[in-house]
Amino acid sequence: MGRCLEAIGLPKSTYYYRKNRSEEPSEEEQELMSHVREIIGEHPQRGSYYGYRRILPELEERTGQTVNHKRLRRLLSEHELGLARQALGHSPSPVREILGDAAGQLNLVEGRDPGPLEAFSTDFTELSYAGGNRKAYLMAAARLESKYVPGWAVGPSGNRKLAMRCWEQVRERTASLGEELDGKIIHHDPGSVYTSYRWLEATLLGDEMRISYSESEAKGNPWIESLWGLTKAEVGPRITEASSLPALRTVFDERFICYNQERRHSSIGYIPPGEHLGRTLESEPQIAAAS
Repeated sequence: MGRCLEAIGLPKSTYYYRKNRSEEPSEEEQELMSHVREIIGEHPQRGSYYGYRRILPELEERTGQTVNHKRLRRLLSEHELGLARQALGHSPSPVREILGDAAGQLNLVEGRDPGPLEAFSTDFTELSYAGGNRKAYLMAAARLESKYVPGWAVGPSGNRKLAMRCWEQVRERTASLGEELDGKIIHHDPGSVYTSYRWLEATLLGDEMRISYSESEAKGNPWIESLWGLTKAEVGPRITEASSLPALRTVFDERFICYNQERRHSSIGYIPPGEHLGRTLESEPQIAAAS
């Protein structure tokens, strides 16, 4: 039966409702549905279904009586009726068009050796907390060469608002080190947040950075994926046990402070990222003079 209903596109609930219905529609209901069909017939537009909200006032005008919106919705569902409307299409984003034209040249770090202080990697990752019953998102930005994490933010959605909170931290910490962001690379995936006008206005125009996109999803951004794997392996139980969003934010505040200032990394000579970054900043004038 299930396969038959699926083949004809009829919901099980509708089938059993009709099967178990003990009586024919009342005269009042038949008259009401007659008006509904007239309304639908007089508005033969195309596109996705137009709901009960616009049918309801016209129906009440024709019948001279108040019709409960829940009743109308039920009747429309039972009779599989709806008023069609023209669905407006969305033109492609100019940013997406530009990225499409530049396909194959979007990744500014793959196969290259970005110099010290030159590039950041960023992305979102999903978190399960409160015993695994709630979801949140973490965004962080990490330096490719030193592993230092200058900015992070945790929130209920992985959206532009969360991205900008994280990026404000990056700006503040970078400025506190006496650095500037202009000319540096920010690398991430081509998701909706990182191709949005707000993000590009902040990083590309405001900070005058160079934008780099992974063209092979997670494989094209191994630096941030490594950070996510390491973080979840080392503080996973604390993430799960956090009972609220503020508690979860505290977990990551403590985590990244420890990560930057205390955790030793084999790839940078078994010293903490903060120390490695400090040494790099001290030698930057010598690097600039040599170049």
